[in-house]
Amino acid sequence: MKNLIILLILVIGSRLYGQTDSIEKAIIYKKFLSKEITQGAFSEIGNDWIKAVKKVNKYPDLPLDQKGQVHYSFLNDYKGFSKEKLFDRTLEWLSINYGIFPAYLYSNIEEGKIILNNSFNITDTYSCNYTCIITIKSEKLLMEIFKIGYQVYHGAHYSGDTYVSESTSNFDINQVFPIILKKPSEWELNLNLLKTTNENIDSQIVSLDDYILNYDFNYNF
Repeated sequence: MKNLIILLILVIGSRLYGQTDSIEKAIIYKKFLSKEITQGAFSEIGNDWIKAVKKVNKYPDLPLDQKGQVHYSFLNDYKGFSKEKLFDRTLEWLSINYGIFPAYLYSNIEEGKIILNNSFNITDTYSCNYTCIITIKSEKLLMEIFKIGYQVYHGAHYSGDTYVSESTSNFDINQVFPIILKKPSEWELNLNLLKTTNENIDSQIVSLDDYILNYDFNYNF
């Protein structure tokens, strides 16, 4: 009963427009209330879930838009920076960090828009792909990342006597959660997918911010 009370407390409180640990717990609590699972199963799942989340330090909260889609949005202020300067430095940063040159993306300095598709590796077999829109005005830069998905590489192998060629499969980030309803053996993989995605996207905005702010210092010679 003590475990049940603890879990009831933990499901309270989730932020608006976000995929969080509280939402995951609320989903399994709803199944308990509707008697789809027993109190014993509810407590067992809850305790196993807490252990799984601890392995990745904390649940990787995701920002959701009003349609329930994962949508990252970063708005930074750059006092004294013209629109043209921010635009040029952003294009340089994309070329240096990702090898994405202006010919391979949409850019319009009048509109202050840069649009591109990009990807990064998560493991040897998993990669993440996404669309990025960067909107630039005088002294302001907005980076949005959405349409996030994953590609899985399946190596060639034998299934019994049958040879199976290598292949890839794709799925949307919204198919990853709710994680708690998946098999417990799949929890760690899915939590790490979201954690690595969060970390990579956060590092991008930090890297761009650093490049813009330290450009004059690094190249003043």
